[in-house]
Parts: sequence; structure tokens; C-alpha cells
Amino acid sequence: MDNQNNSHFRYSLLLKEIDNLVSAEDISAVAMALIQLDGMEEINERFGYLGGDKVLKEFAVRLAAVVGHKGFTFEITGTLFALLIQNPLHEGDAVSGAEKIARVASEPVTIGTGKARLQARMGISLLPDPAATAEELLRQCELALAEAREHGETYRVFTPSLVQAQRSGGYSWFDVDEAIAQGEFELHYQPRISLRSGRLIGGEALIRWQSPRAGTIPPSYFMPDITSTDGVRKMLKFVLNTSLERAVKWHEAIDDFCLAVNMAPENATDPELFSLVEGVLEAHDFPPERLILEMSENIFWGNEEVIGVQCARLRKLGIRIAIDDFGTGYFSLSALKSLPVDQLKIHQSLVVPIPSNETDRRVVGAVIQLAHAVNLEVVAEGIEDADIMQVLLAIGCEIGEGFHFSRPIPADDFESEWIAKFSNGRVETG
Repeated sequence: MDNQNNSHFRYSLLLKEIDNLVSAEDISAVAMALIQLDGMEEINERFGYLGGDKVLKEFAVRLAAVVGHKGFTFEITGTLFALLIQNPLHEGDAVSGAEKIARVASEPVTIGTGKARLQARMGISLLPDPAATAEELLRQCELALAEAREHGETYRVFTPSLVQAQRSGGYSWFDVDEAIAQGEFELHYQPRISLRSGRLIGGEALIRWQSPRAGTIPPSYFMPDITSTDGVRKMLKFVLNTSLERAVKWHEAIDDFCLAVNMAPENATDPELFSLVEGVLEAHDFPPERLILEMSENIFWGNEEVIGVQCARLRKLGIRIAIDDFGTGYFSLSALKSLPVDQLKIHQSLVVPIPSNETDRRVVGAVIQLAHAVNLEVVAEGIEDADIMQVLLAIGCEIGEGFHFSRPIPADDFESEWIAKFSNGRVETG
């Protein structure tokens, strides 16, 4: 396993560890410090790689002593660690831990007649506030770590204002053309499953920015910066071109495979949307009926006539339209009868509580019945365990996605773990 794949694997294990902590009955919160060690290059040059290994092993021993019984450490790479603290009283617990880690990292390690020192920099955040998921916790720590490194600080605690400060600072958050040219964007795919058969029927393409400064960053952090520029059109074109190039092969392997792609509000009202989508479909010779364009529920608010015209034109090509994030806005239920759409995607905030909350279960059941009454397919997001899946099956939902099946994963992993498993002529055996 090469270093990049091993790093992806270790990140996946870290996210699972965080999820396991959060799901434990006696743990209500988790603090994380993402620790980056600086100085290894100089140590390796001066003392050799054996000397460098000795320094890292000594740091690992000291780090374990600092953590104590309230938490544990997780090695991501040789110089990148995560400290997880259970039930912190507040962010001060994580800050206290970070200060201790900085001290033990800077304590010299004797190698022969010389002494080697490291410097630790850290990004800190907490779950469930401000992070709501393990992935958000990791991303927030990455951003805070990047800021600590940028300003020469030992640690930085993540706050929402940190992201805003980066956006409105003296430099551009990023340049779309440059980021695309440098190959900094990549797509991850989340499998879409038929709840009745258990088979893979599609995947949702989700863009990630692999920032050289801050690691993997989700679109919620960078999309607001480009939605008022023509960058939003370039981004959609990049996503469609990249995902359709892969999806052509996946459709050959799985006859009923459908690709879902999200659109920003500015995409939905873009007068060039139709020609953009039509051109990309023709370039890749991808069947239009296997492409699903997702528009957030809030896009329709106040724009029903304009969006309706756009949807109707796209559907004439054969493309299917989905209303995404249903249940988070003020969408008119009566509009479901008249809008040219094909799918309704129920937001996870409604889906997750249904095994234990009768009211939520009835609400989701009513939405499913209403959607079926106007001939819409229903997709449920946020299926985090088998209990949620079974309840959805019982109340008539046919399609789902969520961590119970898989997190969004890179294209190569999606192909090897999902496409190969369900390719034509093969059946689910799990």
C-alpha cells in the first residue's frame, strides 16, 4: 500500500474511531487536536533516519503519557497525529492538552552526543459543537491547523468566524481555474442503494478541494466564494465532465446505474445551463436518462417559474431532476404536482430520528406517500444504521444512501468496492 492510499486508510479508521466514541452511551462530546510535527526533515538530515525514528518513538511515548485516561491518540502519518478527548468540559480541556503536547514535543531527545527537538502545531475543535459529524470535526481541525501554521502559532481553536476571516482576508480563498489546472479538485462518490434489493443503483458525485494549505475541504467552505462569479459554471462543468467520464464505464458494468450531481442555486438559474449539460452529455455519450441533477429545496423558493422552465427543458433531453434537502426549507407541497421533477430526496434531519420518534416516523411516512401520489421516486439520505433502513422499508421508501452503506469515497475506491461487486452478472452475497 503506497503512502497516499495508506493515509486515506488511516483517515477512514480515525473517522470510525470518532463515530464509535460519539455513539457510546457514556460519551456526550469529543474534542480533537490534530497535531503536526515540524522539524523532522532537519533531524533526518543531521541524525539520519534511525535517529529520526528514535525521536518519533520517544514523542509517541510522551504523548501517551500526556493523554491519560480521558482520551487516546491516533497516528495518521509519521508526523501527523490526532488526540481525542472524551467528554471535555469545554474547549479548555483540549487547549490544556495541546499546551502539554507542545511542551513534551519541544523537550530534547538525546541522540549520541547531540540533541534533537520537534515543534508541534495543532488545530482544535469539538463535536457536537461546532462540528456535527466526524468528518466536519476533522475538516475543522485541518483548517485550524492550517491557520496555526500560517501565523506561527502553537495551536488554533476552530470557530466559524475563522472560515469567514479566511474568506474576507487580504488574499483570495482560492482561484477556480488555478485549482482545476493544478488538479486540486477531486470527486468522491456515495453509493445509492435500492432498499428492497440491497443492490447498488447509482452514486452521488460530491466535490472535494484538496487544498495544499488545509487538506480536504468540503464545498460548504468554498462554494460561497464562487457562486457570484462565472466560477460556479466552471465548477459544474468540471464536476459533470469528471463524473460522466467515470460513469460511462460504470453504466456499462451496471445497466441501471444512475449518476446524481448537485447544482448550486446559480447553476439552476444560469441561462447557459441547458447548453452546458447537453454539450457534456454529447461529449461523453452518456445516456441522459441515467443522469440526475439535484436542486436544493430552497432553490425553488421564489423561483418556481424560472426553475420550472429550466427543469422542463432538461427533462426533454431525458435528464431526471431531483429536489434535494427536502424538509429543510419552505417548499410548497402543492408545487410537487406541477413542477417537472422526478425525485424527492428527504433530508437526513428528518430521517435519522425515525426509529425512536413516532412523530418523525409519521412525518416521513406522509412525505413518502405524498411523493408517490404524484409519481415521484423517494430517496432518503442519512441512513446511518440498519434500524433506520428497516423503518424506511416499512413505510415505503425505495432508495437510500448514508453511512450505513458507505461514506463518500474516492472514485477508484468506489469502483473497486461497489461497481465491481454489483457489476452485470454478479449478485449481492453479503
